[in-house]
Amino acid sequence: MPRRDDSATPRKVQILDCTLRDGGYYNDWDYPFDLVKRYVDAVAAAGIDVVELGFRTLHSDGYLGATAYTTDAFIERLNPPSSLPIAVMLNAKEILAASDAKHAMRTAFSRRSHSRVSLVRIAANLAEVARLGESIDELRELGYDVALNLMQVSEIPLAEIKKFGAVAKSFGATYAYIADSFGSLRPSDMAPIMGALTEGFGPAIGCHLHDNMSYALANTLEAIDAGAVIVDSTIQGMGRGPGNVRTEYLVMELTRRGLTNATVQPLVNLVERDFADMKRHYGWGSSLYYFQSANLAVHPTYVMELTKDDRYSPSEIVLALDRLNEKGATSFDVRRLTEAVQGAPLAFAGGNQVDDWCTARDVLVVANGPEARNKRSEIEMFIRQHKPFVLGLNAHLPIDLSLVDAVAVCHPERAVLDAAALSALDCEVVAPRELLESLNIKVKRHRDVGMRVVPQTLEFDGGGALIPHPIVAAYVFSILRAAQAKRVMLVGFDGFRESDPRHIMMQESLDLMSSQRSSLPVVALTKSAFRMAQQSLFAPL
Repeated sequence: MPRRDDSATPRKVQILDCTLRDGGYYNDWDYPFDLVKRYVDAVAAAGIDVVELGFRTLHSDGYLGATAYTTDAFIERLNPPSSLPIAVMLNAKEILAASDAKHAMRTAFSRRSHSRVSLVRIAANLAEVARLGESIDELRELGYDVALNLMQVSEIPLAEIKKFGAVAKSFGATYAYIADSFGSLRPSDMAPIMGALTEGFGPAIGCHLHDNMSYALANTLEAIDAGAVIVDSTIQGMGRGPGNVRTEYLVMELTRRGLTNATVQPLVNLVERDFADMKRHYGWGSSLYYFQSANLAVHPTYVMELTKDDRYSPSEIVLALDRLNEKGATSFDVRRLTEAVQGAPLAFAGGNQVDDWCTARDVLVVANGPEARNKRSEIEMFIRQHKPFVLGLNAHLPIDLSLVDAVAVCHPERAVLDAAALSALDCEVVAPRELLESLNIKVKRHRDVGMRVVPQTLEFDGGGALIPHPIVAAYVFSILRAAQAKRVMLVGFDGFRESDPRHIMMQESLDLMSSQRSSLPVVALTKSAFRMAQQSLFAPL
């Protein structure tokens, strides 16, 4: 494969910084305007060749910030230096969803002579590329340079990469790009890939490389040696999941090699203050999980969702990624994530004696959400005043345990984590006998209720609870219906984002609870994002 001749006069390599576009996956592209202004001024002063300010989103149902749309009016408000080339990105799937692609381009873009944007990049999967010719023609007619970016390149044979280059050339694209969407590439992969792209397209090729395995900088340098003339980077490596090659590192390395006129000094405050703070907050960067997702070709958004907080243990995350690999997970799908988190249907043998338990009583179910922790004293006062049967979800609860009548547990991972706490409880522990025996967990008082996971089911039979997902709330709902409780009141059921698997599993369990003909009244007494009746701890019962 052709490689750069180090003995020749070094050719300059263009650096395209796409921090705000790729970093927007963390904050919905909703950056403070003054930060965006400081960023633009700093990268211009540093001599960065091209700045991709964000997406030019064609359609969205929810709220997104300014750099999701990156309108000409927004760019003008930033007043970037006239010497700074500006780029925006389009998603191919949005273009192809439009009923009239030419009209969509004319609606989204004015003529280049009336815009600060000079380069439009289109991110496409291989199956989408062939249908983009009309859109690219329209953008070129409007005066824009166009870069066509092939995503998920690690999964594409070299012959197909060459064909992609030929198609991009036939469309008149200015640049043909490859994107290592899964961060799966290693330095030794770069020369063959860039060589195939050059064979199909010609010399104007570029790359966007992720840092799942900490190879982003090495891969970028290998791509340059193999012919790349334009390469992507971001401040502090900011980007979805593990992030990208860091602009500040790339500038220093290319300066050492004589391949850029950019300088790092104007970026230092931006790097070590603004974006260092954001990195601490959002936590992007390579990790064991991103390394694993790269090896398995699992989309990095799955790791982002699994690591948002400490709900999932390390072993649960690794198992979920393995399950995603088995099912194929090259694009993000929240249902697929839910199935991976849930794993194979669980079943633990146990009894079914609940008909003598909390019958005709109000039951307060206590979860450990932030609202319950914030309202600890109010919840305890409510219990003392109204004397409900108090049932906790798992062993670690936000209230005085002397007020708790029983604690329920049904998931093996949670039971292992809570084993010592479960053994120390003086109250009754509701759990399948087989679960406790298999984990050698001894409790002082045990109510044996079996459990089986059956999709879209919330019932109770001779084997115990039949529940739609292996979550303890569903286990409790099934038991309380069978026990003929009078009313169920919930505290600490705050909820999550609607796309979060935990939210989906809980909402489906609540929906099944309320859809039964003999449904048991369920009401939240602290703030909740779930669809259900909402009252207040402070209102009369």
